[in-house]
Amino acid sequence: MNFLVDENMPRSLASQIAALGFSVQDVRDIGLRGHPDTEVMEAAISADAIIITRDRGLADPKSWPEAFTAGVIFINLPDDTSAGAVNAKILELLANRLPVSLLGAFTTIESRRALSRRFRR
Repeated sequence: MNFLVDENMPRSLASQIAALGFSVQDVRDIGLRGHPDTEVMEAAISADAIIITRDRGLADPKSWPEAFTAGVIFINLPDDTSAGAVNAKILELLANRLPVSLLGAFTTIESRRALSRRFRR
């Protein structure tokens, strides 16, 4: 499974996901820092990667292009949540869920829960 970490996520997240054995890229490392959401989405399509983001612009499955099938993990935590706490929530999700449950899904991580729903066109 592949992941694409958006620029609004902690810089340390990609290496921690990689340590779990997943393939991961950070948009800051592939020249997409500050680029529009459409370009981030294109990179995710090319890599067949699940986007991990806090960006509400990427959080609407109805706006996803037909070619995007991997899914999004949307972090819906308070803005003052520490990077360590954000990373821990994401790593907990990846460690405790079957990877297939995240594919093609819109997953929201909140303070007390993580919810996934498959998006059907």
